[in-house]
Amino acid sequence: MSEKKVNTHSWRGFPATAGLCAWAFSLSLSAAPALEEVAAGVKLDPAQISVSGISSGGYMAHQFHLAHSQHIMGAGIVAGGPYYCARGNIVDALTRCSRFATLECLASKLDPKLCGQTDLAPKNRSEIERAAAASFAEARKQENAGKISALANLRDDKIYLFSGSYDEIVPNEVMATVFRFYADPDKGGVRQGNIDFSSTFPARHTMVRDSFGKPAGSVVGDCALPPAPPPAAERNAYIDDCQAVAKQHLEKNHCTCPDAPAAGEEATAACPPPDKLAVCKDLQDVDLAGAILERIYGAQALSKGRMQVQESELRAFDQRKVFGKFSNIPYTALQNASMAREGYVFIPEACKDGRQCKLHIAFHGCKQGGTSDYRPGHTGNLFAKYAGYNEWAKANDMLVLYPQIQARSLGPVNPRGCWDWWGQNYTHAGYHTRDGKQIKAVAQMINSLVGGQPLLEVPPE
Repeated sequence: MSEKKVNTHSWRGFPATAGLCAWAFSLSLSAAPALEEVAAGVKLDPAQISVSGISSGGYMAHQFHLAHSQHIMGAGIVAGGPYYCARGNIVDALTRCSRFATLECLASKLDPKLCGQTDLAPKNRSEIERAAAASFAEARKQENAGKISALANLRDDKIYLFSGSYDEIVPNEVMATVFRFYADPDKGGVRQGNIDFSSTFPARHTMVRDSFGKPAGSVVGDCALPPAPPPAAERNAYIDDCQAVAKQHLEKNHCTCPDAPAAGEEATAACPPPDKLAVCKDLQDVDLAGAILERIYGAQALSKGRMQVQESELRAFDQRKVFGKFSNIPYTALQNASMAREGYVFIPEACKDGRQCKLHIAFHGCKQGGTSDYRPGHTGNLFAKYAGYNEWAKANDMLVLYPQIQARSLGPVNPRGCWDWWGQNYTHAGYHTRDGKQIKAVAQMINSLVGGQPLLEVPPE
């Protein structure tokens, strides 16, 4: 190009110059370093990688587990749903996989009978089994196409599923479909004893936790139950301290011993009858993050318990820099996937001395991503700070990675900041496979943490 054609003062040249300036300015806004820089010196055990998530993050945890089950040894799913539940269709996402459409209809004070017609989630065992069969059929299709890992990998994995008994957003039957997907011999075939399904805990659509390490103020809400939650419950980050509620229900159900009576032994007043044992077991899992990690890694691996954590121990990293080392996927693809500018990672000091540490990836739910801590003097993400994982990670040599999604109203349309589990008008086809933009983004983060040669496959854009 000749010098004569370069005219930065012309209207024709202005957009390019302005775009370059905007790009440079956007880089200067974020002081967050690259993930490799934050995790310098860390050595991870590639056989000890797991995932979990709540709500849209529960759907993503399930999708990511299937996409990369060769390298993911366990999964925790809270208030999520089965693989390909929405079938690539936003209408199905709102009606078959959740009660969003019904709740919005009722909130608009429309005819309840009309609103009830939008509730298409499974209602009984036969409908649950049909939904699980359809979900697994899609997984088998993607396995045969080489788009997800071999489904046989699931058999030895450790799975923890949770559905609050008062969850009005994702019905219990939707989570029961996930259980059937993993547990049925003709589907995932997860070995007996490797999977837990907690479905009777008295909680809403929330990340259940106890009072340990609870911050002052109303950042973590109370476990509000029907008839209606107080207004504050609508303002919190869907993280609730449910310890008091659990104690009340334990007393009501006479749950004073943790285990079932031995074979041939009759239940006593101290030990609840068999029909209440499952309820009592669920009520003991007040610390949901701990229950998930214990199921995945085993009680022995978490034998050091929990430690108090300071907010400053959670580090931000620049999600835009993730694709520079192992991949040719441009940042624009990441941006189009509604990824936030910054993600977060918790790294215990003990994991910086050369020992091998475990890695857990925790996916937030809708409205929980990005810089959601707006309190004066605070910054960062509430889910990453207070969901309950970090206290276990600090005491038990574990990194916790918190990838972040941001709400967007234009290109793509994601006004609630959800992980994509429906595809249509968001990240589009392939969202539930290794080709999915968000799945590739998180896989690349794991590769950055592991270092050396890429561990997880990241298909080119």
